[in-house]
Amino acid sequence: MDALRAIEEAMAGAQDGVDLEGPIADSAPTEADYAKALEEAYLSGGEDGAANEGGESDPDAVPDSEADQDPLPEIDLDDLLLGASVQDEGGPVLNPYEEFGERIVWYRDSGLIMKPFTFPLGSGERVQALIQTHSGLTVHGAPVDDTNMPEGAQPPGSVVLHLLKGQGAETFTPPRAAGVSKPRLVPLSDWLVVTAAPAEMRHVQRFIRIFVSNARQIQVEAKIVELTTTKTSDYGIRPVDGVTPIFGLPNAGSLIHSVDFSFGNTVDVGEAIFGVSAVFDGVQFNALLEMISTDESASIISQPKVAVREGARAELVEVQQEPVMKLNAINANGQFTWTITFRDVGVQLYVVPRVIGSNTLILDVDTEVSQITGTAATFIVTDPNGSTSTVGIPEVARRRATTTVRLDAGQGLVIGGLISERTLQREKKVPVLGDIPLLGRIFKSRYQVQERTDVLFFIYPRILQGIDLNPDF
Repeated sequence: MDALRAIEEAMAGAQDGVDLEGPIADSAPTEADYAKALEEAYLSGGEDGAANEGGESDPDAVPDSEADQDPLPEIDLDDLLLGASVQDEGGPVLNPYEEFGERIVWYRDSGLIMKPFTFPLGSGERVQALIQTHSGLTVHGAPVDDTNMPEGAQPPGSVVLHLLKGQGAETFTPPRAAGVSKPRLVPLSDWLVVTAAPAEMRHVQRFIRIFVSNARQIQVEAKIVELTTTKTSDYGIRPVDGVTPIFGLPNAGSLIHSVDFSFGNTVDVGEAIFGVSAVFDGVQFNALLEMISTDESASIISQPKVAVREGARAELVEVQQEPVMKLNAINANGQFTWTITFRDVGVQLYVVPRVIGSNTLILDVDTEVSQITGTAATFIVTDPNGSTSTVGIPEVARRRATTTVRLDAGQGLVIGGLISERTLQREKKVPVLGDIPLLGRIFKSRYQVQERTDVLFFIYPRILQGIDLNPDF
């Protein structure tokens, strides 16, 4: 092989035009050197062929050094879906921050991991008890300092739970506070700090994800429709139309040209569905809502939409606060003391949804409609200056319906029958003539309007995907 190297160097030098003089010239290869080099190359190739004699070389064959290695570990599908690392359950964590998130403390010497889990304020104690009794984990030791490390040596598989109530908090300053006020700390959440080995920490995360963090949300969409129908009773004198005169020409007829007693009676789609209360599927629900929306006597007074957690209460309120006089005391002389309070008047809807199975909803519904219908009492009030004023106590009518219904996927609920009636006095008159004393009564038309109002609640719930209560941040 040295001869071949000498041949290559000599050929390279010849190509570069280097003169072979001195020691280099003495080592220039001769024909005998070429022949010897070829013979050595041939013999070397023969030895390699003898080594492979008896079988053909397999390009896919695994070298002995690789064949002796352990096979690749099997991947658990549950671990893959939940984001766990591919490793032995009890083995070290290659990258704990990738598996358990950045919000952890990793004790490299012991291999333990500490991670806080956040829960709504007041629920941390219940979650702690749930893990202790139903997770199958063994809880040992007790935290002794801020590091949450248990006292003394712990057996394998130990888990330490440390509950910090109201740990998650933020400062709050009232926006309308006069002057510079000191902010106060408002607690927002409970922390459950878990210290465990990687295998037990995975178990805790799975347990919380399945039994605690999987609460679903429900979107409640409502349309509140008010239907109004009227019935009119007329009496008096009024023109039949805008052209026919009240008076005829002299000798052309009587003084009163037209006397009309009209008793209106209308029945429309609004009145036809007064008192409806039922469960409809998606097609019927939308058809009924479309039919009512196109009716002239119907008006949508509110159409709120809100998302609520399962088991919580959704409030959909459309009210205004009306001042009401409240009597405190009355003495023997008829003197009294009073204060002004405010009462909510309008439409109120409260819904508490619960999920049964995967697509079935149980709704606890409470509806209330209130309005001022008149004045219950009137008082004459004298102020310290001696001037008097009249104060009336309004009369408020309330209509309420409470129910519990079961709805399948795509179904909606309609609640009706919250009916109120009132009678209104109206007057029409002929311009100028209707204002003549005594005689003007002939040229007036008085009528009563019986107004009937129904409020319909269209409720359409929909299950949303649940959210994780323990995001890493």
